[in-house]
Amino acid sequence: MKKSLITGLFTLVLITLFGISFTYAQSVPGLSVHPNKKSYAPGSSGVLTIKFKTGSNVKIPKDPPIEVNISGDGVSGSGLQDYSGGDDDYIDSKTIKYNFTVSNDADSGTSITITGTVKFGYCNSESGICKIGNKSFSVKISVQ
Repeated sequence: MKKSLITGLFTLVLITLFGISFTYAQSVPGLSVHPNKKSYAPGSSGVLTIKFKTGSNVKIPKDPPIEVNISGDGVSGSGLQDYSGGDDDYIDSKTIKYNFTVSNDADSGTSITITGTVKFGYCNSESGICKIGNKSFSVKISVQ
């Protein structure tokens, strides 16, 4: 009798803990990254549009700040465009923009692969739980 009572209580505790973890579980939002043009002249600037793909009730907060890092031969990052507008603690849309510059030394007729990472916070607006996500991306651009 005592053994079955302990087993029953243990099972109840496990079910409760798993239920709580499933309730507050949220997957890291995905993202898509697209350049504003397909080809660029050497020395020109461009913009990467980064769109977050979130689940329902998931928002991207302004704090901690979103961090974008890029690399690639013939390209350098210039920084994020301002996304701090609005009155809310979250970014207004699920889209941010990152500026980059193609090197003056980039060879015409070649392509450049831009790889990068985006580090961001994401919060469930129902539960109030926030986490940090880190996603990688890769896009190709052509040099005119």
